[in-house]
Formats: sequence, structure tokens, C-alpha cells
Amino acid sequence: MEKATLKNARVLVTGGAGFIGNNLVRKLLSENVSKILIMDNQSSGMSVFLPNDPRIVFVGMDIDKMDKLNFVINQHEFDYVFHLAAHFANQNSVDHPFSDIQTNIVGTVGLLEILKSHKSLQKFVYASSSCVYGTAEQMDENTFIYPSETPYSINKYTAELYTQYYAHLFHVPTVSIRIFNTYGPYELAGKYRNVIPNFIEKALNNEDLIITGTGKETRDFTYVDDLIDLMISAALGPNKDGEIFNGGTGTKTEILKMSEIIKEATGSLSNIIFKPARAWDKVKDRVSDTSKSASELGYQPKVNIEEGLQKTIKWYKENYDKVKSLKNYFE
Repeated sequence: MEKATLKNARVLVTGGAGFIGNNLVRKLLSENVSKILIMDNQSSGMSVFLPNDPRIVFVGMDIDKMDKLNFVINQHEFDYVFHLAAHFANQNSVDHPFSDIQTNIVGTVGLLEILKSHKSLQKFVYASSSCVYGTAEQMDENTFIYPSETPYSINKYTAELYTQYYAHLFHVPTVSIRIFNTYGPYELAGKYRNVIPNFIEKALNNEDLIITGTGKETRDFTYVDDLIDLMISAALGPNKDGEIFNGGTGTKTEILKMSEIIKEATGSLSNIIFKPARAWDKVKDRVSDTSKSASELGYQPKVNIEEGLQKTIKWYKENYDKVKSLKNYFE
């Protein structure tokens, strides 16, 4: 049996101008897809970073606007959909819970509702989050979870359930990837952004690196190329009944160690400062069990934290002028 590929595939990427989206789009182009429709409201990403390629069609829009969503999608046929658009992330959802519901639940349901009639669809890949595990000690796909720490964790889990509902009742071929602390090129620093780009920017400017907690807390930092490989494997794999896969590395890294690697790699004079943990953040250790992703999708993350941070810092330095010009946009 011939191995499935993305050659000549027609692809929709929601949130395609974001950090993960930019990396995914580049990988899809290298796989010789025939068309990529990108939907993004640029709330946390910028189309300026997207490659200039005639196969890309960009539509600036909010994912929860059903009329426009319906109009745009029904002009096309898609073989694969990667649903990355999200109201990111935990603190943002605490500050703006209704916006989180609109994007992460209403937007996802609207997309699935429209796509249920698209017979060409081979796979709908939903970008979920490790936040759904909350404070669970074991983080594998069979762990019973009941997230309630933040609106973001609640809503990402709710959207997972909807992907299963549409798979079981309407046979929409869906899979969900629970993403663990992914980092890499094209991720910008900002108020609601992740710790790594914020630390890189501060380190380059010799500003204090502020750790909220003791620094002994651990996270499963995953380089974006590894995550993209997993997402494409999930798209091409046989799983389509709402199944869930972890997208981490299975290795935990202390926040303090991560910050020290960044300091050394940038030659920074920054001080590391400790402040109390945020009220909603109760997770001391977060690490994925990737055994299911490995056994069913052949997933083998290749990039360790030291190598991944070096690659990310290199990109940040090379693009610093452009990043700096966009900085106020994300404040």
C-alpha cells in the first residue's frame, strides 16, 4: 500500500499566521501541497512573517463569525484542516473569559458544523493544549481529567469533546493533539505570550528574567519542528474518530534551568528574579506521556532543549529588527 502524502493536498490552516501556524505552513509548502487557505485575525500572529508563495491565500477574520466563516469555507474544498486558531492563553482567558469562549468553543463548533458536509475532508487536526491535564500527576491520553483552573483549560477541553461529538455522530474525521509548551522561531514576546520568547527578548536586552514561583517547577518544552511532524503524522494517519495524542517530549525541564540556558546562550547580563506564582497556576510539574503518539503515529521528538533554544535564539537575533517593530502590537 502506497504511503499517504500531502502532495497536491488542499489545506485549511486556521491561526496560520501565528507562531505554530507559520512553521506548519512552511512545512506544508515543502510537502508540495497545492493550496493553503489561511484564516487569522492576527491577534497573536502576523501575516508579515508568512512566506510569499502563490499557493497561499490569506483571509483576515475572526473564527467565531459564522456567516463569514461559512461563506469563505464553502468556496473551497479541503483535504486537510489544521485548526490552530485560539484565544491564547491562560492569563488572557482569566482576563477575558467571554472572548475565550467565543474563539475556543464557538469558533471550533462553527468550523466543525460547516465541515461536516465536506465529503473531501480526510482529516481535521485540532490543536488542543496540555492545560487540559490541570494538576494531574499522570499525563497520558487515558487520564481522567476535569479541568477548571482557567477558562482556557476548560474551553480547550470542551472543544476536544466537540471534535469527538462530530466524529462520532457526523463522521467528521477528527484527531486532537495536546500541545505541551511548544517554542521556536516566529513566536514573539508579549504580555500573554509564552515564557521562552519573553525570556529571550529580555535576555538580549539584559533585563531581569522574572520567574513566578520557585524556579523548580518543570515543563515539557517541545521544539516546534517536532510538534509539526506529529501533527502531519496525525493528519496522514488512520485515526479519525476523535482520538487524542500528546505532543510533548516526555522530558521535563526546570524553569530555572531553562532561564539559565537562555542567559548563557545569549551572553546576557540579566538577573533572575523570583516572584510569587500566579493565583491560577497550581501546576508544579508537567510532562507528557508520548507512548501512544510513538506507537500509533511513529512520533519521535528529535530536538532537545539546549539545541532548540539555540535555534530559537538564532532566529530571534536574525529577525530582531522586525520583531522589535511589532513589539507594541503585543503589549
